Parts: sequence; structure tokens; C-alpha cells
Amino acid sequence: MPTPLTLIQLVSEQTMQNLLPVLRLRPVRLVHLATPKTRDRSARIAEAARRSNCPVDLETLPLAAMPSIKETHDAVRSVIAEETAAGRRPFVNFTGGTKLMSIGAYAAALKDQIPSLYVDTQDATFMDGRTGPGLDEVFDGDLSFTPILRTLTVHAIACANGCDRVTGGRDWRPHLPLAEHLLANPADEQATHLALHGPNGLFPHGREPRTPGDWLQCLDLDFTLPSTVQRLALDSGILEPGHVNGTARLPSASRTELEALAAAGHRRLPNFRSRLFEAIAPLQQSISRLTGGWWEIILASRAHASGRFRDLRWSVQVGEKGGADLEEDIVALDGVQVTCIACKRGGHKSRLLPLLEEITARARTLGGTFNRRFLAVCHPPKDPHLKNLQTRAEALGVRLLFPLDLQQPDPFA
Repeated sequence: MPTPLTLIQLVSEQTMQNLLPVLRLRPVRLVHLATPKTRDRSARIAEAARRSNCPVDLETLPLAAMPSIKETHDAVRSVIAEETAAGRRPFVNFTGGTKLMSIGAYAAALKDQIPSLYVDTQDATFMDGRTGPGLDEVFDGDLSFTPILRTLTVHAIACANGCDRVTGGRDWRPHLPLAEHLLANPADEQATHLALHGPNGLFPHGREPRTPGDWLQCLDLDFTLPSTVQRLALDSGILEPGHVNGTARLPSASRTELEALAAAGHRRLPNFRSRLFEAIAPLQQSISRLTGGWWEIILASRAHASGRFRDLRWSVQVGEKGGADLEEDIVALDGVQVTCIACKRGGHKSRLLPLLEEITARARTLGGTFNRRFLAVCHPPKDPHLKNLQTRAEALGVRLLFPLDLQQPDPFA
């Protein structure tokens, strides 16, 4: 029976440097040396490992706010001695922490001839610190990240970064024929948008009803869309046939609930608002799918076809413990990097510049500092707005994608 492993790590603000060695070595014990600034990350890393089917016995040892080489060196040597005496085989990951901490941890491993490693996220490999024998044996001669890629998920990385909930998303494939038609036929796409969000549309300028009674009235309205769009929308189930031949209506599955909410009134139901949100969600999704949400389907399809991504999720809910959920258009993994793709229909009135800052912040919530970010815009703005958008996107590290870019073999390269 192989000797159980203990992984000794310096907790880093970049969580991937701590999570990846756990998934690769699969230790029975995880000993973290953390400063006050990084201590809260320790439990997150262990929880992320557990969610990746790699449970560990965690111990977190506190260090000073600015540990010296000697403090770190002595702490690591003490753990090495305890774990060795307990019959476990210690390994040291000296990647995280400050430079002084890394030097101290490396020196401790070298002093006791214990295997050590450095996590090179840029080149997707583990590096042997050559402080002691045995690392190559445990890694089966493969120091790349490849053996752990299939065990890594968006949810695990998000958990390591303090994000408690990431849903599995929804299936985009049933809506692809409609999305492809709208992409290939700009006139139909524009007519559909006007029919729903135009000045004389079902929801002028995107203004939706506020009360259950007003939503009920919308369920009884027949409207027409371009013939192929209407047929594909009916086929995918986001619309229902209207009462007049050749027309359509919004889906009516929540009619009974809306009638109950309209009859009861706001004051009589303490959970009125949550029930209303749940009842109108299918209606909002149908409207969104036809007025710009179809562009998300296109991006999900192209991302899938590129072969670059794993764990690709469309329309996911993301939330921190005790906080509200936010919807992300598309999230996926590119290697060990979380990738976020925000999608906007665009147009001359779109507020795209502030969105770049939001994309950057939300990608960091999911993937920490190690992430990729895209903003896909179906109708790009014209200069000077386009140039301003491109300049700011480059400064923030956000890649812009327009319809012409999707003609490339891999638009996400």
C-alpha cells in the first residue's frame, strides 16, 4: 500500500497555484501556511478539492502578516517532521506567498531532502524543485496539467475563489436553428426586434409589464413575426400558436400562477415577489431569445465547435453565499482558465464601455486573476464609439468579437 501524502502549501492570492497540486497529488492531508490576508482562502481551496472528488484533511497554520524567510522555513520544517513521524510522505509547494516565504519553504524542503514543486500556470506545467527525490515517480513522469483537466470544473474554480453557486446552465442546442437563421438574415432579425421592442412593438423600447394582471393581458395578444422566424420559434417551444391563423403568442404555462397572483394581490402573499419572478421568467426568456439572446446561442455554438473549451455552460446563475444570483451568458474552461463570454446585440444606443469593467470584475469573481474575457457584440458601434471601445477593451484585457470574427476557424484563439 502506497504511503499517504501530505501537501504543504503557502496559500496564495492566486488560487489556481494551490488548487491544481491538490487535484494532481490527491493528498490525504493538506497543510496550509497562511498570512492573515490569505487565511480565508485556505478552506475555499479544500472545499473546491472536495467538490472535485478529492477530499482532504485540512490544517491551516497562521503566519505573520509579512513572514520572514526564517519564520516560513521553521514552520515548514516543523510540519515536515510531524508528517514524517506520523508515517506520511510530505511534499512542499513553494509557489504561493511572498518571495521571502517561497525562499523559506524551498530552503526547508532542501534541508530535509523533501520533494518540492512550483506551479507554472503560464506554461501549464508543474516544475520539480529538485530538493528531494520522488516527485517524478508520484507524477508518473508527466508534469503537465493534462491529467487533471477532466477533473477540473468551472464550479470548482469558482468555489476556490469564494463563489458558492454556479449552476449547470441550460441546453442551447434546441434554439440553434432559430439563432442561425437570425444571424444569416439581418432583415428578419431587425423585423423581429421591432415587432417586440420597437416603438410600436409588443414591449415598446423593451419596457415590460410590472403586475401579474398586465402580464396576463400580454398572454392574450396575438402578434406576427417574419414567417421563418415564427415557425422556428414555435418549433423550439419559445412561442405558442396564436388564436388567429398565422400568429403567435407568448408561452402560457404560467397563466394559472399569474391569475392566482393577480387575484391575491401583493399584500396578501409574503412571497408574492419571488412567485411573480418565477412565473414571468419563461416569458422573459422567450422575449430575450428573440431580441438578442439568440446571439448568445451563436457564441455558445461557435465556442463548442472550436474544440478549445471544456465544461461549456450557457445561461448560468452565479452567486456568493448569502448573496443574490447574477446571470452569466457563457462560461467555460480553456485549459485551467475560466473563460467568460458576455454577449450583447449592440446598436448605436448600447452602453458598452461600462460593460467592460463589469465583465472584468465578474470574471475575477469566478476565476480569480487567472481568466479570459470576451465581449461579443452583434451590431458594433460606429466610430468614434468603436475606437473608444477597442482602446478600453485592450487596456482591460477583454477580447472583442464581432460577427465577422466568427468566420475564423477559431475566433477564440
